[in-house]
Formats: sequence, structure tokens, C-alpha cells
Amino acid sequence: MITALLFDLDGTLLDNELGTFVPAYFQLLAAHLASAVAPGKLIPHLLAATQAMIANADPTRTLREVFDEVFYTPLGLDRAALARTIEEFYQEKFPSLESLTGRRPEARAVIEWALASNLQIGIATAPLFPLAAVEERLRWAGVSPSEFGYAIVSSYETMRFSKPRPEHYAELIAKMGKRPNETLMVGNDWLDDIVPAAEAGLRTYWIDARSARPPTNRRQPDGRGTLADFLRWARDDRCLESLTPLPPTPASVLAQLRGNLAAFHSAFESVPDRKRRPSEAEWSLTEITCHLRDVEAEVNLPRLKRIAGEAEPFVSAADTDPWAEARNYQSQDCERALEDFTRARLATLDFVASFPPEVWSRPARHAILGRTTSTELVSFMAEHDRIHLEQIKALYFATARSK
Repeated sequence: MITALLFDLDGTLLDNELGTFVPAYFQLLAAHLASAVAPGKLIPHLLAATQAMIANADPTRTLREVFDEVFYTPLGLDRAALARTIEEFYQEKFPSLESLTGRRPEARAVIEWALASNLQIGIATAPLFPLAAVEERLRWAGVSPSEFGYAIVSSYETMRFSKPRPEHYAELIAKMGKRPNETLMVGNDWLDDIVPAAEAGLRTYWIDARSARPPTNRRQPDGRGTLADFLRWARDDRCLESLTPLPPTPASVLAQLRGNLAAFHSAFESVPDRKRRPSEAEWSLTEITCHLRDVEAEVNLPRLKRIAGEAEPFVSAADTDPWAEARNYQSQDCERALEDFTRARLATLDFVASFPPEVWSRPARHAILGRTTSTELVSFMAEHDRIHLEQIKALYFATARSK
């Protein structure tokens, strides 16, 4: 059942031709920073830093960290020294770019309906801008975050993957606590919004010109039309209720494992007290992280190697919860455990990414699940991730309530 909607911003909720908007934005920013660096020197570095964010495949680094390395360091600029100047730009200069955009009245109606219907909403814009720039554009669209309670708004400060990577969508829904089969992506860009969201396992609605036609060699969107058409489709025709879960695919489960790893790194940073247990019966962040590390290295990867090397192997169930006490997880170093889990997860991803199609569909016999395949087992790994992401989120809220 669909319980969450992701909305693209530019071209979906807001009329904004990025081919016009982005050059004007860069020119305005360059003029504002002219006292620190010549515009002719700054803009090429802005472009290079933007491309670096789009290309980033490292789930441990935020896009802001990627941007800073490619932009500030080569120019010899001190980001901290420029922080106030950049803040002034987004407060005083960036709003003037609203004249290049146009409001879509139906955007507000869609958001109001969705929230009234108890659907979670995420803003899935390309996270190549600071949050201040995204929130400003939402205000231009008439759907300000000060009015509407979005579950997440993507920006370069917090996201680790950008469009058009399917991991971008997997990261977003992992942070929202949603599964792919619970989420529908609404966007206008076929290559940035529809194709990668579908690859991550999400249902999709294409906001398109009526004359446009999707390629026949791709999975078709679940709906298409204007934003007003989407509202009729979802609200009046109740089409969300008829969408059934999509079966896992190699592409979707790989995107989810990578996106989940990015979400773990963000969640880790949200809980400063690594040893705090909400109760004696619950795990601390340290114990959760050690558990993830050991399951990845000692259960998941060996299990997948066995399936890859044997014909229909028997896969035993692993009872790993007692390891927390037996291995004294609580006494271990949490940061080191996260590093080790990350290495183990990346090793798993490297291994399964090389699977030929016949290995992905190869049968195995699981002690509890019965007959299964590599694809299904990897999808269970992604589900295991989600359980512990929710556990970390509960830790965050427990910490916040105790202050």
C-alpha cells in the first residue's frame, strides 16, 4: 500500500526551466563572491563541483563534503570565513531569481490533499543546492516547509547520492522509514526522476507534456499527465490503492543496500550518545552497529558466496542476537564498528554486483524461508537494514525526549 509520496520540485511543483535558471543562479552567486574570487575563475569550479556531486558514489560522504573539496580547496578559499557572505546571498540575493519561475496553483492542492490523507511527503529535488535554496524554491511554489510538514527535504548538506542514481531514491525512503513498495515518486524528468526511482523499486507517476511518450524498453510509469491529472488519478480515481508491490530485482536491491548504508551514516550522526540504551532490553547505537557489522561479514557475504558457488545450496538460519552479550558489543568502539560495517557492506556490494543473471535467479533452500533466490535473499538484507534504521530513529527520539 502506498503511504508516502516523493515529489520532484523544479518542473513538477514549480515551473522552473533549469537551463535558464542555473546559469542565472551561478552568475548571481559569482557576482556576490567577486571580492573573494574572480567570477571567471569561480564559475568553472562551481560547474566542476556540481558534476562531482552528481557522480559521487561514496555513501560515507555528504554531497556538501564532495562540493567543498572540489570547490573551496582548489580556489584556496576558507569555507568558514565565507559562511556569513554565503548566508547573506541566500537571504538577500537568491530570492530575486523567483522572477524566472512560475507558480503552479495545483501544487498546493496536491500537497494539502496528500497530508490530509495521512501520506508522508518527501521533497526529492536534485540535492545539489543548500537547504536554504530548496526551501526558498518551495516558497515560490506556494508549498513552503514552514506551512507543510515534510518528512524530508533533500539538500546537499544531508544527502550522499544525487539524481540520476537510483541510490538517491533508496537513501531518501530509508531516511523516511519507508519501503519501496510503500512509496510513489512524482516527477517530470524521465531520466532523473522516473527511470532511477523505478530502478530503486518505487512506483512512479510521470508529470509530462501530453505529447511525450516513454521509451518502450523501460518499465512504464504507473500514471502520467499534469499535476492536476495526478490529483484526479490519486484522489478521485483512488489509483494509489490498486498499486501492488513490485518484485525485487537485482538493480533495486543493490540500490537499496547502497542507499541504506548512506542512511546509516546519517542516522549514526544523529545519536551522539553511542552507549545509551532506551531500556535494559533494548540495544544502544554501539550494539546495533556491531550487530550490523558481524551479520554482514559473517552471515550475509558467506551466504551469498555459497549460493554463487553451489547448485541449490541449503542455507541455515543464523541466530545472531545472542552475539550482543556474548561478544560484549556494548564495550566496543562504535566509530570503528561503523567503519568495519561499511567495509563489509561495500565488499558484499562488490561481490554481488558481478553476479551474472543466472546467479541472481539461482534457487536455494532456506531453513525458514524455504525455496528462495539470491535476489530474494539480498532483498531480505535490505529489510534487515530497515529494521535497524527504525531502531536508530527510536534512539534519536528517546534521546531528544530526555533532554
